[in-house]
Amino acid sequence: MKITSLDTNVVLRFLLNDIPEQAETAKSAISRNSCYVTDVVVTEVIYVLERVIEMERKDITKLVTAFLNLPDMIYNTYFLDRAIELYDTKPALSFVDCYAATEAKAYGNRLVSFDKKLVQHGGNHVRQPYA
Repeated sequence: MKITSLDTNVVLRFLLNDIPEQAETAKSAISRNSCYVTDVVVTEVIYVLERVIEMERKDITKLVTAFLNLPDMIYNTYFLDRAIELYDTKPALSFVDCYAATEAKAYGNRLVSFDKKLVQHGGNHVRQPYA
């Protein structure tokens, strides 16, 4: 069975229903296929919803989580579920920061950053770099 990989604009049309013809096509494609959405696409979707559409973080979390939980939706559950949870609970952090902190922690890595908010809210494994 072939899997259909989704691009950001298809996901956004599906979620926002802002261009009706494209939204219907996206809905049809997503409902008729097993679909894969990459971490990068989810990151871009969240960025657009937050920064361009100006949606509230709680609404973004609910919308993206519901999308990822659609039948036959395939995604990186290990990193994305944890990054979305961190994003939902740490409003000082961007989704990119949440993803970076999640991935570093999962690999047992220390994450170094000059971003004071990330160091403060990203977890015990996030530190400022030192010489």
